[in-house]
Amino acid sequence: MLQNLRLRAAAIPPPLAGFMMVVLASALFASMHSTIRFVTVSEGIHPFEAAFFRNLFGLLVFIPFLLRNGFGMFRTKRLGMHLGRAGLNTVSMLSWFFALSLIPVADATALSLLGPVFVALLAILFLGERVGPRRWIGIGLALAGGLIIIRPGFAEIGLGPILILMSALIVSCSKLMAKVLSGTESAATIVALLTCLMVPTTLVPALFFWQTPTLEQLAMLALIGVFGTVGHLLFVQAYKLADMSLVEPALFTRMIWAALIGFVLFSEFPDMWTWIGGAVIVVGTTYIARREAVRGVKKVPVAQAPVGD
Repeated sequence: MLQNLRLRAAAIPPPLAGFMMVVLASALFASMHSTIRFVTVSEGIHPFEAAFFRNLFGLLVFIPFLLRNGFGMFRTKRLGMHLGRAGLNTVSMLSWFFALSLIPVADATALSLLGPVFVALLAILFLGERVGPRRWIGIGLALAGGLIIIRPGFAEIGLGPILILMSALIVSCSKLMAKVLSGTESAATIVALLTCLMVPTTLVPALFFWQTPTLEQLAMLALIGVFGTVGHLLFVQAYKLADMSLVEPALFTRMIWAALIGFVLFSEFPDMWTWIGGAVIVVGTTYIARREAVRGVKKVPVAQAPVGD
C-alpha cells in the first residue's frame, strides 16, 4: 500500500504529497480512535485490552517491513533507553485509550494537538534548546487554545481531559528520548524495537481486565491495529517529503474527521469552544514549526506520531 502511494506521490510535488499523506493519516487515526471508543463503550472491551490488540495487530502489519530490512535492525547498545521509551509509550497509550472511553473523540483529538508544545517545553528544560520570543508566542498561543477547550473555572474538568494531557506529556518525553537515540541509532531500529516491545508491555496490564473477544470484536480490534500502524507510517513518510511548517496545519483535519465520524457513530459533535481552542492550538504549533524550520532545527521523523497512537 505504502509503495503504491509513493509511486503515485512521485508525480505530485513533494510538499503537496506530504500534506495529502497527513490528511489521509489523520482520517485513519480518527477512524482508529472512533473504533476504540466503540469497542470500549459499546462492546465492553477494557481499554487496556484494546491497547494490547492495537499493538499486536500493528506488529503483524509491521512484519513485512521487518523481513525486508532484516533483523540486524534490532542490534543496539542502548536497550535500557529503548525499554524506558517503550514503558513511557505504554503508559501514554493506556491513558489515551482509557480517555477515549470517557470523552468524545473530537474533544480528545483537540487536546492532543498540544503534543508539540510539550515537546518544545521539555526540549528547553532537558536538552537546553534556546528559545526566542517568537517561539514563546507560538507556545503561548497553543497553551491558550488548550485553556479555551477545557475552560477551567467555567466547566468541570473531568478525568478524560486530564488523561489526555497526561498522555501528551508522557509521549513528549518519549519523543525526546527518540531524538537522543537518533544520534546513535537508525530510525529503523528505533521504530522496530518500540513496535515489538510494546506488545508485552501492554499485555501485562491487559491480563488484569481480560475478556476473550468474539470474532466480530476481534475484527474491530484488528482494524485498530491496521489503522494505527498505516497511519503512523504515512506520518513518517509525510515528514520526509514536506517541511513541518507546511504539514502542521493539516493536523487540524484530525478534528474534522473525528467530528464527522463521531457524529455518525455516536451522535457526538464538539461545541464551539472545542473548535476555537483546536484552531488556536494549530496556529500556535504551526508557528512553532515555522520558526524551527527557519532556525534549521533537525526533526526526527520517527518521533512525529500523534499522541497515544
